[in-house]
Amino acid sequence: MNFRFPLLNVVVFSVRSFHSNQRLSGKKNNERLLNLLTTMPKDKSHVARLQSERQAKKVTKVKYPPGTVTLQVLGSGVRGAPKSLYMFTDQSCYLFNCGEGSQRLAHEHRFKLSKVEHIFFTHTSWGNVGGLPGISLTIQDVGVPNITLHGAPGLGDLFVAASRFIILKDLQVNHVDATNPESTFEDAAMKMNYITIMPDETGKLPRSATNSPIEEEDVTNYYSREKGNPEDVPAAKRTRVENNGDMNPSSKAALAYICRLHPKQGMLMAEKCVEFGVPPGPLYGQLKAGQDITLPNGKTVLASDVRSPDDPGPVFVVVECPDESYLDNFVSESQLKQLQRRNGATELDSPKVVVHFTPVELTRHPKYQEWMNGFAASTCHLMLGMTKGGEEKRGFGSIAVHRIQHQLHLLDSKIFPHLPFDLRVDGEPEHAEAPELDCQTLTTYYLRPLKKLDLSLAPILKPQEYINESLSQEGVKASLDALKLTLADAVPVSNKAYPKLVFLGTGSCIPNKTRNTSAILVELEYDRFILMDCGEGTYGQIVRFFGHERSAHVLSNLVGVYISHLHADHHIGLIGLLQGRQHSIERTKSDAGPLMLIAPHQINFWLKTYHYSFERIRQYYTLVACASLFEGKTPDPALITGLNLKSIVTTHVRHCPNAFGVSLTTADGFKLTYSGDTMPCLSLIDIGRDSDLLIHESTMEDGMEVEAQKKTHCTTSQAIEVGRSMGAKFTLLTHFSQRYSKIPVFNEKSFSSNTIGVAFDNMQISPDRLHHLPHFIPSLKLMFADHCEEMGNKTNKRKLRQEREEKHKQMQQSTNI
Repeated sequence: MNFRFPLLNVVVFSVRSFHSNQRLSGKKNNERLLNLLTTMPKDKSHVARLQSERQAKKVTKVKYPPGTVTLQVLGSGVRGAPKSLYMFTDQSCYLFNCGEGSQRLAHEHRFKLSKVEHIFFTHTSWGNVGGLPGISLTIQDVGVPNITLHGAPGLGDLFVAASRFIILKDLQVNHVDATNPESTFEDAAMKMNYITIMPDETGKLPRSATNSPIEEEDVTNYYSREKGNPEDVPAAKRTRVENNGDMNPSSKAALAYICRLHPKQGMLMAEKCVEFGVPPGPLYGQLKAGQDITLPNGKTVLASDVRSPDDPGPVFVVVECPDESYLDNFVSESQLKQLQRRNGATELDSPKVVVHFTPVELTRHPKYQEWMNGFAASTCHLMLGMTKGGEEKRGFGSIAVHRIQHQLHLLDSKIFPHLPFDLRVDGEPEHAEAPELDCQTLTTYYLRPLKKLDLSLAPILKPQEYINESLSQEGVKASLDALKLTLADAVPVSNKAYPKLVFLGTGSCIPNKTRNTSAILVELEYDRFILMDCGEGTYGQIVRFFGHERSAHVLSNLVGVYISHLHADHHIGLIGLLQGRQHSIERTKSDAGPLMLIAPHQINFWLKTYHYSFERIRQYYTLVACASLFEGKTPDPALITGLNLKSIVTTHVRHCPNAFGVSLTTADGFKLTYSGDTMPCLSLIDIGRDSDLLIHESTMEDGMEVEAQKKTHCTTSQAIEVGRSMGAKFTLLTHFSQRYSKIPVFNEKSFSSNTIGVAFDNMQISPDRLHHLPHFIPSLKLMFADHCEEMGNKTNKRKLRQEREEKHKQMQQSTNI
């Protein structure tokens, strides 16, 4: 018996008694127990109690200034990477800006988004707000009840326009107009002043060329599951953004944030009290409160002798000067100048850190440099997006992407090419500490208790370590040797070199470390590209895959983008892509015209709202409605000519309202069909007959047919059967649930064919190499054996749960009879 834990004894005795009774009564007792467990009322009163206790702890903690305060770079702001600063204390967390891709980096580096309740924006540009929809969904999923956005007016319009595809039922989004002169922010950690900086007259944004209000309204509920005809879906709550073609002048404001931590008394050091002979008791409390004491022997002990120094509360500043039209007002802003040593700022008022979200080129302007030099020499300047010597700086921040790519590279170096190194590689020298520092992800500045810069946490790539991880797995080396022999004898399914495909995102719903959300770049012929879907971070994925120089060329030659439907994971990256493409056109001096955007016409409400409320983007694209490409309709000749296609046909598929599949035939006769998101769909089979390649979603594993139907997706075998039914020469599976972070669960029977392949992020494939993909599967299983075992255990548990539920259902039916 265990006398230390009497409750455990009761449990053990109960279990033993149960097994004894089970042996005596057999099946009858087992059925009674099953019935008891399934019908037992669930007491949820403890949930409310725990929530109350958690809130009480929070209230108690916020009575005192936090003991630790740290600034940490989440996104470095290099081209294609998000710009975001994370601040955390032992009580709460904050974000400054939230660029596209922030949630993926936060997931990899385990930033505690569940504690974020305030996000501060320095300017309402996509580079700062592009990650907000995704971050909001993540924060909602982890149970945060409300979030407050601090910034220029109009931030709320972002959620109004996105309310059809960003559903926030359990998250209250509040907005503080930081341009209001009476607005400030204060909590237990700090007090913050908002500084508004406006552009001068020459920086006024022109009135839109269209000079018209937003007339379209999108009343579609995109999370209403398949209804057949989209017109049959009940209208959702109507949303409308009124605008007469001009932006609210205040929405153009840039914001600077002057933040001062609340003072904190020094900590009592017990070892010092013992050293000075202070007896335990009330005297400790007096010393902790800062009072000097006299011991019984007459000796005086000063509080300063046994306490760490008081922290008066350091200052840090977050700024952005968006472009040169703001510069004169920025450098002359009086509240910022008061913090400069040249203007008489004391040591207490001089910022320890200034964080710059200002564009790279502008930080080099003589006026900006002079403004920076006005601060104390000890002030640390953290530059997000800084470059060196005119070259694009490395700093995407993800190790996981490189880890899996180095491992997959062992299978085929052309299909899984090495990515350009965008982080410091193990063995390279560290950056020297300097007052002006170009930041990497995890660049850290400690504001309390220490005040120092820490560069040691920045991600470092270790390619050989990643390779050794795979080669050390049992059987991998032998499997790779056998793979080389197999591929040498494999018969190609096509001899064509085009179209070439680069899978930029092969996951569903939300990004994880190794699979981003949906995007496929298709090079139809040499230097003619179309993108199929555009999930969050797609622009960054292009830059990461090709590198800065090559990606500019690719984007300048990107002719079209196809959006299959309006769920966020398929189109929220479009604005960043449009802006990135325009930058590339200007950089390469290309004469490329507007992008041809093939999408559900309802996307116009979202894009026009953003155009009128935030930044001008409508001049970057020409919309072609997916419905205008139905079979039997004549497509716009400019579309066919621009893409150099023989044909392009769309059809409704079985997912959400206004969801489409597409089939296109290139000039040299290669037929490519893409499902988008759908359940098995006859109309997709019809337009895809005899495709050379079918790219089909495969969200869930076999055995999850019920769940797949509820969410209007396909299982692996269902997707493969669609390919067989349409006579596709090869079927390539993508859009895997994020539960399959590395590889999906393989059904041996379904994958027995040599015409089935699995897509990975950063996989580059052409028709003449498709036949390699099926032969990778045995090696993949060995390389990721731990992941396969974990997925297998989950599959077995799910099957057992389904069997128990089915048995209970049968028992209930038997009882009713």
